[in-house]
Amino acid sequence: MAKLTLSVNTGTDTAQKPAVDQPSANRLSITKKVVSEQPEPTVNQGSGASLSQKIDNPNPASPSELADDVAKWLIEQFGEELFDELLKNPNLKLPYADEDITPDLWLERGIKTLFTQDNIAHIYKVTSNMGQSSAAASEANIDAVVDERMAQKVEKYNAKFQELRSNMEDLEGEKAALQSRLNKTLEADAFVKETFRATDGETDAQKRIARTLEEAIGQGGDDNLPLFITKLAKGWSALQYVLRVNADTSDDKAKLDAVYPALSNLLACVSGCYVSERRMVLELVAKHCNEFFSDYDFISPEQTLNADPDIHNATGLGNAQIREGVSFCVVRRDTKKTVKYADMLTNK
Repeated sequence: MAKLTLSVNTGTDTAQKPAVDQPSANRLSITKKVVSEQPEPTVNQGSGASLSQKIDNPNPASPSELADDVAKWLIEQFGEELFDELLKNPNLKLPYADEDITPDLWLERGIKTLFTQDNIAHIYKVTSNMGQSSAAASEANIDAVVDERMAQKVEKYNAKFQELRSNMEDLEGEKAALQSRLNKTLEADAFVKETFRATDGETDAQKRIARTLEEAIGQGGDDNLPLFITKLAKGWSALQYVLRVNADTSDDKAKLDAVYPALSNLLACVSGCYVSERRMVLELVAKHCNEFFSDYDFISPEQTLNADPDIHNATGLGNAQIREGVSFCVVRRDTKKTVKYADMLTNK
Protein backbone atom coordinates (compact mmCIF):
# COMPACT_ATOMS: atom_id res chain seq x y z
CA MET A 1 0.00 0.00 0.00
CA ALA A 2 1.25 3.50 -0.77
CA LYS A 3 1.74 5.95 2.05
CA LEU A 4 2.05 9.70 1.44
CA THR A 5 3.98 11.77 3.96
CA LEU A 6 3.84 15.58 3.82
CA SER A 7 6.30 17.79 5.65
CA VAL A 8 6.15 21.63 5.49
CA ASN A 9 8.94 23.98 6.68
CA THR A 10 9.00 27.79 6.32
CA GLY A 11 12.03 29.65 4.78
CA THR A 12 13.28 31.46 1.68
CA ASP A 13 16.27 29.40 0.56
CA THR A 14 15.16 26.64 -1.81
CA ALA A 15 18.35 26.16 -3.83
CA GLN A 16 20.65 24.69 -1.25
CA LYS A 17 20.44 21.22 0.22
CA PRO A 18 21.43 20.89 3.88
CA ALA A 19 24.51 18.82 4.70
CA VAL A 20 22.68 16.67 7.23
CA ASP A 21 19.27 15.08 7.08
CA GLN A 22 17.65 17.59 9.41
CA PRO A 23 14.68 19.78 8.65
CA SER A 24 15.81 23.17 7.43
CA ALA A 25 14.07 26.46 7.06
CA ASN A 26 12.22 27.45 3.90
CA ARG A 27 11.96 23.79 2.50
CA LEU A 28 8.96 21.86 1.10
CA SER A 29 9.45 18.13 0.53
CA ILE A 30 7.03 15.43 -0.67
CA THR A 31 8.08 11.86 -0.08
CA LYS A 32 6.23 8.69 -1.24
CA LYS A 33 7.08 5.47 0.52
CA VAL A 34 5.81 1.95 -0.13
CA VAL A 35 5.21 -0.06 3.02
CA SER A 36 3.81 -3.52 3.71
CA GLU A 37 0.04 -4.17 3.62
CA GLN A 38 -0.06 -4.44 7.41
CA PRO A 39 2.48 -1.92 8.83
CA GLU A 40 3.21 -1.83 12.50
CA PRO A 41 1.40 0.99 14.30
CA THR A 42 3.39 4.23 14.40
CA VAL A 43 3.69 6.63 17.25
CA ASN A 44 3.23 10.36 16.66
CA GLN A 45 6.39 12.29 17.51
CA GLY A 46 6.93 15.98 17.47
CA SER A 47 4.92 17.97 15.02
CA GLY A 48 4.92 15.16 12.30
CA ALA A 49 1.59 13.55 11.39
CA SER A 50 1.05 9.86 10.22
CA LEU A 51 -2.07 7.74 9.44
CA SER A 52 -2.09 3.94 9.48
CA GLN A 53 -4.99 1.52 8.86
CA LYS A 54 -5.10 -2.18 9.69
CA ILE A 55 -7.52 -4.43 7.68
CA ASP A 56 -9.02 -7.24 9.75
CA ASN A 57 -10.73 -10.44 8.51
CA PRO A 58 -14.30 -9.94 7.14
CA ASN A 59 -16.95 -10.44 9.84
CA PRO A 60 -19.36 -13.41 9.56
CA ALA A 61 -22.17 -11.20 8.36
CA SER A 62 -20.29 -9.92 5.33
CA PRO A 63 -21.99 -10.03 1.89
CA SER A 64 -19.48 -12.69 0.82
CA GLU A 65 -20.56 -15.12 3.52
CA LEU A 66 -24.21 -14.20 3.05
CA ALA A 67 -23.87 -15.09 -0.66
CA ASP A 68 -22.30 -18.39 0.34
CA ASP A 69 -25.21 -19.14 2.73
CA VAL A 70 -27.76 -18.21 0.07
CA ALA A 71 -26.04 -20.49 -2.46
CA LYS A 72 -26.01 -23.39 0.01
CA TRP A 73 -29.69 -22.84 0.83
CA LEU A 74 -30.66 -22.84 -2.87
CA ILE A 75 -28.76 -26.07 -3.49
CA GLU A 76 -30.32 -27.71 -0.42
CA GLN A 77 -33.79 -26.72 -1.58
CA PHE A 78 -33.53 -27.50 -5.31
CA GLY A 79 -30.62 -29.92 -5.57
CA GLU A 80 -27.16 -29.61 -7.02
CA GLU A 81 -28.18 -31.21 -10.32
CA LEU A 82 -30.36 -28.22 -11.25
CA PHE A 83 -27.53 -25.72 -10.91
CA ASP A 84 -25.06 -28.07 -12.55
CA GLU A 85 -27.29 -27.98 -15.65
CA LEU A 86 -27.36 -24.17 -15.48
CA LEU A 87 -23.58 -24.13 -15.21
CA LYS A 88 -23.26 -26.25 -18.35
CA ASN A 89 -25.98 -24.40 -20.29
CA PRO A 90 -24.24 -22.67 -23.26
CA ASN A 91 -27.07 -20.13 -23.54
CA LEU A 92 -26.48 -18.85 -20.03
CA LYS A 93 -23.43 -16.60 -20.07
CA LEU A 94 -22.47 -15.97 -16.49
CA PRO A 95 -19.00 -15.32 -15.10
CA TYR A 96 -16.80 -18.29 -14.34
CA ALA A 97 -19.05 -20.66 -16.34
CA ASP A 98 -16.09 -21.83 -18.37
CA GLU A 99 -14.00 -22.61 -15.33
CA ASP A 100 -13.78 -26.09 -13.85
CA ILE A 101 -15.60 -25.26 -10.64
CA THR A 102 -18.35 -26.87 -8.59
CA PRO A 103 -21.98 -25.72 -8.97
CA ASP A 104 -22.12 -24.31 -5.42
CA LEU A 105 -19.00 -22.17 -5.94
CA TRP A 106 -20.26 -21.05 -9.38
CA LEU A 107 -23.64 -20.17 -7.86
CA GLU A 108 -22.01 -18.21 -5.05
CA ARG A 109 -19.96 -16.19 -7.52
CA GLY A 110 -22.97 -15.67 -9.76
CA ILE A 111 -24.97 -14.27 -6.82
CA LYS A 112 -22.16 -11.89 -6.00
CA THR A 113 -22.04 -10.79 -9.66
CA LEU A 114 -25.76 -10.39 -10.30
CA PHE A 115 -26.88 -8.79 -7.03
CA THR A 116 -25.80 -5.86 -4.97
CA GLN A 117 -24.73 -6.29 -1.38
CA ASP A 118 -28.07 -4.95 -0.15
CA ASN A 119 -29.93 -7.37 -2.42
CA ILE A 120 -27.85 -10.26 -1.13
CA ALA A 121 -28.60 -9.25 2.45
CA HIS A 122 -32.31 -9.05 1.59
CA ILE A 123 -32.28 -12.47 -0.09
CA TYR A 124 -30.49 -13.95 2.93
CA LYS A 125 -33.13 -12.49 5.23
CA VAL A 126 -35.94 -13.94 3.12
CA THR A 127 -34.32 -17.38 2.98
CA SER A 128 -33.73 -17.28 6.74
CA ASN A 129 -37.39 -16.47 7.36
CA MET A 130 -38.39 -19.25 4.97
CA GLY A 131 -36.14 -21.64 6.87
CA GLN A 132 -37.70 -20.60 10.17
CA SER A 133 -41.18 -20.92 8.70
CA SER A 134 -40.28 -24.32 7.28
CA ALA A 135 -38.91 -25.39 10.67
CA ALA A 136 -42.05 -24.11 12.37
CA ALA A 137 -44.18 -25.90 9.80
CA SER A 138 -42.16 -29.09 10.27
CA GLU A 139 -42.56 -28.80 14.03
CA ALA A 140 -46.29 -28.25 13.57
CA ASN A 141 -46.46 -31.27 11.29
CA ILE A 142 -44.58 -33.35 13.83
CA ASP A 143 -46.97 -32.21 16.56
CA ALA A 144 -49.92 -33.08 14.33
CA VAL A 145 -48.51 -36.54 13.63
CA VAL A 146 -47.80 -37.10 17.32
CA ASP A 147 -51.32 -35.98 18.25
CA GLU A 148 -52.82 -38.24 15.58
CA ARG A 149 -50.82 -41.25 16.74
CA MET A 150 -51.65 -40.53 20.36
CA ALA A 151 -55.33 -40.30 19.43
CA GLN A 152 -55.08 -43.63 17.60
CA LYS A 153 -53.38 -45.23 20.59
CA VAL A 154 -55.97 -43.81 22.98
CA GLU A 155 -58.75 -45.12 20.73
CA LYS A 156 -57.05 -48.51 20.55
CA TYR A 157 -56.58 -48.65 24.32
CA ASN A 158 -60.19 -47.60 24.87
CA ALA A 159 -61.38 -50.37 22.56
CA LYS A 160 -59.16 -52.87 24.39
CA PHE A 161 -60.44 -51.58 27.72
CA GLN A 162 -64.03 -52.00 26.60
CA GLU A 163 -63.25 -55.51 25.38
CA LEU A 164 -61.62 -56.40 28.72
CA ARG A 165 -64.51 -54.82 30.57
CA SER A 166 -66.99 -56.85 28.54
CA ASN A 167 -64.97 -60.01 29.15
CA MET A 168 -64.85 -59.18 32.85
CA GLU A 169 -68.62 -58.78 32.94
CA ASP A 170 -68.98 -62.14 31.19
CA LEU A 171 -66.59 -63.72 33.67
CA GLU A 172 -68.49 -62.19 36.56
CA GLY A 173 -71.66 -63.70 35.15
CA GLU A 174 -69.99 -67.08 34.79
CA LYS A 175 -68.61 -66.76 38.31
CA ALA A 176 -72.07 -66.06 39.69
CA ALA A 177 -73.50 -69.01 37.74
CA LEU A 178 -70.71 -71.29 38.95
CA GLN A 179 -71.17 -70.10 42.51
CA SER A 180 -74.89 -70.82 42.30
CA ARG A 181 -74.18 -74.18 40.76
CA LEU A 182 -71.60 -74.91 43.45
CA ASN A 183 -74.11 -74.07 46.14
CA LYS A 184 -76.62 -76.40 44.51
CA THR A 185 -73.92 -79.05 44.12
CA LEU A 186 -73.04 -78.88 47.79
CA GLU A 187 -76.70 -79.21 48.68
CA ALA A 188 -77.17 -82.12 46.26
CA ASP A 189 -74.02 -83.80 47.55
CA ALA A 190 -75.25 -83.52 51.11
CA PHE A 191 -78.65 -84.82 50.04
CA VAL A 192 -77.12 -87.89 48.38
CA LYS A 193 -75.03 -88.72 51.45
CA GLU A 194 -78.02 -88.32 53.73
CA THR A 195 -80.37 -90.37 51.56
CA PHE A 196 -78.34 -93.15 50.00
CA ARG A 197 -75.69 -93.82 52.64
CA ALA A 198 -76.17 -95.58 55.95
CA THR A 199 -74.13 -95.88 59.12
CA ASP A 200 -75.50 -99.28 60.05
CA GLY A 201 -74.65 -102.05 57.60
CA GLU A 202 -74.80 -100.53 54.14
CA THR A 203 -74.18 -102.84 51.18
CA ASP A 204 -71.40 -102.45 48.64
CA ALA A 205 -73.99 -101.70 45.95
CA GLN A 206 -75.44 -98.97 48.15
CA LYS A 207 -72.03 -97.34 48.44
CA ARG A 208 -71.59 -97.49 44.68
CA ILE A 209 -75.02 -95.88 44.10
CA ALA A 210 -74.05 -92.91 46.29
CA ARG A 211 -70.60 -92.64 44.67
CA THR A 212 -72.09 -92.77 41.15
CA LEU A 213 -74.52 -89.95 41.94
CA GLU A 214 -71.83 -87.86 43.69
CA GLU A 215 -69.51 -88.15 40.69
CA ALA A 216 -72.33 -87.18 38.35
CA ILE A 217 -73.02 -84.11 40.48
CA GLY A 218 -69.34 -83.15 40.54
CA GLN A 219 -69.06 -83.43 36.77
CA GLY A 220 -72.16 -81.31 36.16
CA GLY A 221 -74.17 -84.25 34.84
CA ASP A 222 -77.34 -83.99 32.79
CA ASP A 223 -79.82 -81.18 33.32
CA ASN A 224 -82.31 -83.79 34.56
CA LEU A 225 -79.89 -85.12 37.19
CA PRO A 226 -81.33 -83.18 40.17
CA LEU A 227 -84.86 -84.29 39.25
CA PHE A 228 -83.70 -87.87 38.77
CA ILE A 229 -81.99 -87.93 42.18
CA THR A 230 -85.03 -86.47 43.88
CA LYS A 231 -87.44 -88.99 42.36
CA LEU A 232 -85.03 -91.87 42.91
CA ALA A 233 -84.68 -90.88 46.56
CA LYS A 234 -88.46 -91.15 47.01
CA GLY A 235 -88.57 -94.70 45.60
CA TRP A 236 -85.33 -95.65 47.38
CA SER A 237 -86.62 -94.61 50.79
CA ALA A 238 -89.75 -96.76 50.37
CA LEU A 239 -87.64 -99.72 49.22
CA GLN A 240 -85.26 -99.37 52.16
CA TYR A 241 -88.18 -99.33 54.59
CA VAL A 242 -89.60 -102.58 53.17
CA LEU A 243 -86.17 -104.24 53.25
CA ARG A 244 -85.61 -103.26 56.89
CA VAL A 245 -89.05 -104.48 57.95
CA ASN A 246 -88.57 -107.83 56.25
CA ALA A 247 -84.89 -108.25 57.02
CA ASP A 248 -85.53 -110.96 59.65
CA THR A 249 -88.05 -112.86 57.54
CA SER A 250 -86.71 -116.30 56.72
CA ASP A 251 -89.25 -117.02 54.04
CA ASP A 252 -87.75 -115.59 50.85
CA LYS A 253 -91.04 -116.07 49.00
CA ALA A 254 -92.93 -113.91 51.47
CA LYS A 255 -90.11 -111.38 51.46
CA LEU A 256 -90.19 -111.32 47.64
CA ASP A 257 -93.87 -110.57 47.67
CA ALA A 258 -93.21 -107.52 49.87
CA VAL A 259 -90.08 -106.21 48.12
CA TYR A 260 -91.15 -106.69 44.51
CA PRO A 261 -93.90 -104.03 44.62
CA ALA A 262 -91.44 -101.59 46.24
CA LEU A 263 -89.06 -102.09 43.30
CA SER A 264 -91.86 -101.47 40.82
CA ASN A 265 -92.72 -98.31 42.79
CA LEU A 266 -89.09 -97.14 42.48
CA LEU A 267 -89.28 -97.57 38.69
CA ALA A 268 -92.52 -95.64 38.62
CA CYS A 269 -90.89 -92.80 40.56
CA VAL A 270 -88.15 -92.34 37.95
CA SER A 271 -90.43 -92.92 34.95
CA GLY A 272 -89.78 -90.44 32.16
CA CYS A 273 -86.62 -89.14 33.81
CA TYR A 274 -83.62 -90.12 31.71
CA VAL A 275 -79.98 -89.50 32.64
CA SER A 276 -76.77 -91.25 31.57
CA GLU A 277 -76.39 -92.82 35.06
CA ARG A 278 -79.91 -94.34 35.03
CA ARG A 279 -79.00 -97.86 33.78
CA MET A 280 -76.03 -98.16 36.16
CA VAL A 281 -78.08 -97.04 39.17
CA LEU A 282 -80.94 -99.48 38.44
CA GLU A 283 -78.45 -102.33 38.05
CA LEU A 284 -76.94 -101.43 41.45
CA VAL A 285 -80.44 -101.30 43.01
CA ALA A 286 -80.96 -104.90 41.85
CA LYS A 287 -77.60 -105.96 43.35
CA HIS A 288 -78.48 -104.17 46.60
CA CYS A 289 -81.69 -106.21 46.91
CA ASN A 290 -79.82 -109.44 46.19
CA GLU A 291 -77.96 -108.99 49.50
CA PHE A 292 -81.27 -109.59 51.38
CA PHE A 293 -82.20 -112.85 49.60
CA SER A 294 -80.72 -116.33 49.57
CA ASP A 295 -82.96 -117.90 46.91
CA TYR A 296 -83.53 -115.11 44.39
CA ASP A 297 -81.57 -112.69 42.22
CA PHE A 298 -82.98 -109.46 40.77
CA ILE A 299 -82.17 -108.21 37.27
CA SER A 300 -82.82 -104.62 36.13
CA PRO A 301 -85.32 -104.39 33.25
CA GLU A 302 -82.96 -101.89 31.60
CA GLN A 303 -79.90 -104.12 31.76
CA THR A 304 -80.16 -104.61 27.99
CA LEU A 305 -81.00 -102.04 25.33
CA ASN A 306 -83.36 -104.35 23.48
CA ALA A 307 -86.07 -106.73 24.65
CA ASP A 308 -84.68 -110.09 25.78
CA PRO A 309 -87.18 -112.99 25.93
CA ASP A 310 -85.12 -114.56 28.75
CA ILE A 311 -85.88 -111.73 31.18
CA HIS A 312 -88.63 -109.59 29.57
CA ASN A 313 -92.29 -110.03 28.79
CA ALA A 314 -91.38 -109.70 25.13
CA THR A 315 -94.21 -111.61 23.51
CA GLY A 316 -94.99 -109.97 20.18
CA LEU A 317 -92.30 -107.32 20.69
CA GLY A 318 -89.47 -109.10 18.93
CA ASN A 319 -86.19 -107.22 19.32
CA ALA A 320 -87.84 -103.91 20.23
CA GLN A 321 -85.75 -101.16 21.79
CA ILE A 322 -86.45 -100.61 25.49
CA ARG A 323 -87.48 -97.09 26.50
CA GLU A 324 -87.75 -97.77 30.24
CA GLY A 325 -88.48 -100.63 32.65
CA VAL A 326 -91.71 -101.07 34.58
CA SER A 327 -90.75 -104.00 36.82
CA PHE A 328 -87.66 -106.05 37.68
CA CYS A 329 -86.88 -109.55 36.54
CA VAL A 330 -86.47 -112.24 39.27
CA VAL A 331 -84.66 -115.56 38.73
CA ARG A 332 -83.94 -118.42 41.08
CA ARG A 333 -80.36 -118.37 42.18
CA ASP A 334 -79.89 -122.13 42.08
CA THR A 335 -81.61 -122.99 38.78
CA LYS A 336 -81.32 -119.60 36.97
CA LYS A 337 -84.99 -120.04 36.08
CA THR A 338 -87.01 -116.86 35.62
CA VAL A 339 -89.61 -116.47 38.35
CA LYS A 340 -90.88 -113.03 37.33
CA TYR A 341 -90.38 -111.49 33.90
CA ALA A 342 -89.67 -107.80 33.66
CA ASP A 343 -92.25 -105.54 32.13
CA MET A 344 -91.06 -102.63 29.98
CA LEU A 345 -92.04 -99.78 27.72
CA THR A 346 -90.55 -99.83 24.23
CA ASN A 347 -89.91 -97.25 21.55
CA LYS A 348 -92.47 -97.65 18.77
